[in-house]
Amino acid sequence: MKKRNFIAGRQFNYIFSALAIVVMWAVWLIAYYVVANDYVIPSFTDTMRRLRELLIEGFFWRSFGMTVLRATEGWLLAFFCAVAGVALGALSKKLRFFISPFVAVLRTVPTLAVTLMLLLWFSPYNVPVIVTFLMLFPVSYAQLFSAYRGIDPQLLEMARVYRLSRTDRIFRIVIPQMAPALFSQAGPNLSLAIKVAVSAEVLARTYVALGGMLQDASSYLEVARMFALTLVVLITGGILEFALGNLTRIT
Repeated sequence: MKKRNFIAGRQFNYIFSALAIVVMWAVWLIAYYVVANDYVIPSFTDTMRRLRELLIEGFFWRSFGMTVLRATEGWLLAFFCAVAGVALGALSKKLRFFISPFVAVLRTVPTLAVTLMLLLWFSPYNVPVIVTFLMLFPVSYAQLFSAYRGIDPQLLEMARVYRLSRTDRIFRIVIPQMAPALFSQAGPNLSLAIKVAVSAEVLARTYVALGGMLQDASSYLEVARMFALTLVVLITGGILEFALGNLTRIT
């Protein structure tokens, strides 16, 4: 019975998600006919035509792959640095208070300012990776620290009573307890990483990148092409968020 209700609930979630997409599509159509200017809002037909053209371009797929690679690099770097930060904070409160100001500063630094400053010191290829790391690290740290604080203290006390080794505590208690929360955030974090990476690529004018293609389309007023590239970013983020979000079933 519970399983049937769970499946029915997921079906309703999919229906409402599809309904939201239909509403956004309708808003696009209405805005197009109200504005009546292809240089402001392109038609859905022109955007789909541009999208089909993109999908057969070899340069688009190279740019897509490089953007996903940069976003993944920044995401993984932020994740592993957050793991190290939380591990140090778990060992000592002093270390936790030492790390907290760095996290607070990174959380409040504006992306635009950081990107422009990094362009003075690094290549346009590396800037999106660094910006993605700087934006994702505070988020990952907060999520990991919250997952660590959510571990049942009775399990840790039991581990001390039975004198489990530190390795056993980590692999039998800490990781299994934290894994569901981490897997549930993996998709949204990687989706955010791709959006941040594309934004940084636009500012950095990164070549062989979706952001670079967006910048070129903007320079030549190819609005339909800009919308098509934006749809690619949105669809990619949505697919990754959905696919990685289902990792919670493993745990």
